[in-house]
Amino acid sequence: MESSEPLNKNGEPLKKLSKSDVTKLGLLSMLLQISYSYERMQAPGWTLSMIPAFKKIYGDSHEDLAEFLTYNMEFINTEPHMATLLQGLVLSMEENGQDRALIDGIKNGLFGPFAGIGDSIFWFTVLPITAGIACSFSEQGSILGPLVYIGVYVLVCLSRILFARLGYSIGTSALGTISESTKYLTKAAGILGTMVVGALIPRYVTFAFADSLVLGASGSTVQSVFDNLLPNVLPLACVFLIYWLFKKKHCNVILVILGVIAIGLAMSFLGWM
Repeated sequence: MESSEPLNKNGEPLKKLSKSDVTKLGLLSMLLQISYSYERMQAPGWTLSMIPAFKKIYGDSHEDLAEFLTYNMEFINTEPHMATLLQGLVLSMEENGQDRALIDGIKNGLFGPFAGIGDSIFWFTVLPITAGIACSFSEQGSILGPLVYIGVYVLVCLSRILFARLGYSIGTSALGTISESTKYLTKAAGILGTMVVGALIPRYVTFAFADSLVLGASGSTVQSVFDNLLPNVLPLACVFLIYWLFKKKHCNVILVILGVIAIGLAMSFLGWM
């Protein structure tokens, strides 16, 4: 009888992560932003902190490691604590041999919403309140001011261990449902991931005509015409144009980058941007 246990590309059974492995993931996730990339944002640190656990799961399977690096080195930018939770979820699904298209889709679909949750909890609530209390102590000349803030900040950092365990346990408990609906979840996660990444375009891509560029005697600026047609349509058009050059025309990346820089400088020199 054939075993239903998940196997790696070398035909070996996948190893299970221990509690200490998940704890190590939580500690390593503190390096999430140590290697920040403007092209991929948190992806280098995100991938680096998961590699030890992934190697524990897949052993010496270089093909699995290559696939893991490929899909995890894609663009990701989320709140650091929520990233740790998402890492635990990803590794739990990898540990159980889930389809990587599904894992990638879930990752891309969740990192945007998770960012809003994490920011609201930590950076807009916990730390500002702690800073207010610390400042109150400091105004009274008490050394408790900096000590309170540093202490809470350290606890917030160490809470990533709990988030890693939470993400890992969520992934484990959800595997039954995921296994039954893999086909539909993969498609839905892919659509959601595409929507989230698409919604980030106007945040990271800027293209706008100068206010001095007007249409005849009407006094309407060229930019206002595009804004009335569809807000942020110019950044969207730029992204689709570059995508078309890469995907359909197979243009050299360096030439496209230099072309974007040259066009930007020329339009700025002419006063169009």
